Amino acid sequence: MATNPRSTSKTLVDYAFTVACLVTLIVGIVFVNLDRTLTARQILANLGLSLVASVIFAVIFSVLSSRLQEKGLQQSLAASFTHYSQELTATVAQGNSEYLPDALYPPLDPKDGQYGERFNIDMIRSLEETGFYAFRGPSARYVAARLRASNHYPQQVKVAMLSPGDARAIGRRAADRVYWERFAGKEPQQLEAELRDELIISVVSLFDYRRFCQVDLLYIEDTAVYRYEMFDESVYISWYHGAQSQAKEMPESMRFPANSFLYKTLRLDLTRRFGISNSKVSFTPEQNDDFLAAHLAGLLGEPVTQSDIDKWRRDYQDHVDDFSRFLQSKYRDLRRLA
Repeated sequence: MATNPRSTSKTLVDYAFTVACLVTLIVGIVFVNLDRTLTARQILANLGLSLVASVIFAVIFSVLSSRLQEKGLQQSLAASFTHYSQELTATVAQGNSEYLPDALYPPLDPKDGQYGERFNIDMIRSLEETGFYAFRGPSARYVAARLRASNHYPQQVKVAMLSPGDARAIGRRAADRVYWERFAGKEPQQLEAELRDELIISVVSLFDYRRFCQVDLLYIEDTAVYRYEMFDESVYISWYHGAQSQAKEMPESMRFPANSFLYKTLRLDLTRRFGISNSKVSFTPEQNDDFLAAHLAGLLGEPVTQSDIDKWRRDYQDHVDDFSRFLQSKYRDLRRLA
C-alpha cells in the first residue's frame, strides 16, 4: 500500500520533538542527583537558571523545528503536486484520445494535381493496414479510385451515399457547390445534372470494385454537413460547413482514433443503418452488368443499356484520372522512403 508522504513527514517531526523532551528531562535529573549537598534554596536557584536555559533551548528548538517543518511541508507539497499532476496528465491524455482529434487537415481546392498531401498520405497508411473500410457522405466519387490504388484490399467495404434518383437531396448538395471555384458561373440546374451523373458513375465504379471485395452500398438522405472515411484504427471526418470550408472543394478534416467516442459512435450508427435500411444493395463477384443495369434502372426510373454502362465507366476514368495520378505519386514517394 502506498504511504502518504505528508503523513510520514508529520510523524517524524512529532517523534523528534518527543525524543528531545525526554532526553532533556533525563539529563537534568541526572545532573541534579550528582550533588547531594544542595539546599532547597540552591535547587530553586538552579531551577530558575534551568528555566532560563529552557527558554533559550525552546527558542533555538522552535527555530530549528520550524525550519524542519517548513522543509517537510515543502517536500509534502512537492510530492502531492507531483502525484496530482500525474493524475491530471493521465486524465487529460485519456480525454484527448476519447474526445479530441489526433490530427487536423486544412481545407483546399485541388489545383495542379494536388489533393492534400499530408491528408492523403495518412489515409494511405491507414488503408494499407486495415481490414475494414467505410465511407459516408454525399458522393463516393473518389472511393473506388482510392481503393484500386491501394496495395492492400480490405475485407469489408461499406459505402453510404446519396441515391442518383433522390432529386431533392441532389438539389440540396448542388446548392452547396455553387461556391466552389471550378463551378463558378454555373446554373443550379446544371450543377444538379452534373451531381446526378457523378453519383451514377460512383455506383458503377463501386460495382466494378466487387472483383476485389464485396461492396455493401447504402443509399441515404445525406444532409451534406460532413463526410467520413473509416478504417480499423481511425476515422477521418470532413466538415463541409466549417468557417474555412464552405468555398473549398476539399473541406477541413480531422482524424479520430479507434478508441475515441466519435469513432465508436459513427461505427455503431453505420452498422445499425445497414441493418435496418431497405435502400441498400451488395455487389458481389458473381454479378454481371445485367444486374447493374437493372439496379440503376430501378434507381433512375428509366431503362439502362450496356452502352450507358460503358459510357459511365469511361466517364469515371476521366473524372478520377487526375486524382489517381496524384495517389500513384504518393505511393511512389512512400516506397522510396521505405
